[in-house]
Amino acid sequence: MRAFVGVLRQLQRLRGISLATQNPFDETELARGYYYAQWRNDARNKEEALYFQRMRDRCVSFTAALHAAAALERDDIWHRFKGVDVHGLRAALMADGLALSLPLAPDWDAAWLDLDIEELSEGPGGIVADEYTDQVRHTSRKAHLAEHEEWILREGLDRVSSGAELWAGRADFFPNLQFLDRVKDDLENLDPRWFKGARQLLRQLEATAAQWDPASLTGPHWEAPNIRGEHENARKDRMWEDDGKEKCFHLHGNLNRGAGRIYFRLVHDEKAIRIAHIGRHL
Repeated sequence: MRAFVGVLRQLQRLRGISLATQNPFDETELARGYYYAQWRNDARNKEEALYFQRMRDRCVSFTAALHAAAALERDDIWHRFKGVDVHGLRAALMADGLALSLPLAPDWDAAWLDLDIEELSEGPGGIVADEYTDQVRHTSRKAHLAEHEEWILREGLDRVSSGAELWAGRADFFPNLQFLDRVKDDLENLDPRWFKGARQLLRQLEATAAQWDPASLTGPHWEAPNIRGEHENARKDRMWEDDGKEKCFHLHGNLNRGAGRIYFRLVHDEKAIRIAHIGRHL
């Protein structure tokens, strides 16, 4: 349970989550003759037990979660793991999501699980059963999350719908980007027409920074199109205070149709891209 709560905490840091579990969970057997209710009532587990309960309280019921994944809408398809019907894994696969398991057996110690699927369909001679396998994303330990981290962050970022959310989640979404404090105001007051362009360009700058080798003589490989430096005669107007000194942030990319821009500079000794302005074209 401590390992499982550790996985939940790590996922929560990567993106907001809630946890759907079957009830009554108190009767879940964690080891032979040892049940979740006993673990929860042990004073040594108080903090983890409270966190686990908060995650469960934030979610709808397990049945409602299955409905949301369309896992209860079809009665002509079955998903099995090691010969057992698996409703949670089925829901994760159908929703293109991530399944979590308690690390109770070696079978669950994997970043991907192979599901055996049986599906009924209409054939020339009537109803036929098609059998095939598919893989579902899975975790039961923190080590598994490394396999899915890029996908988790990408999925989480796609659900962000405002500049304020981008600022609040910047450390998780953009670990290789740095932001001057003034950018908070830029994002919280960003023109809604520029939001998707800003989100996409920040995603591309993060991908660029992640693979950039500062020792390379050719500079970064830009994931975004049309990244360029400002003309010499305009650079005096691209100065912002950074670490107590005026620095020039002359590199920039467009948000959409040239209407807005992100101004930034490369920080070689920290292998990072530092951003000074997100908004109107200066």
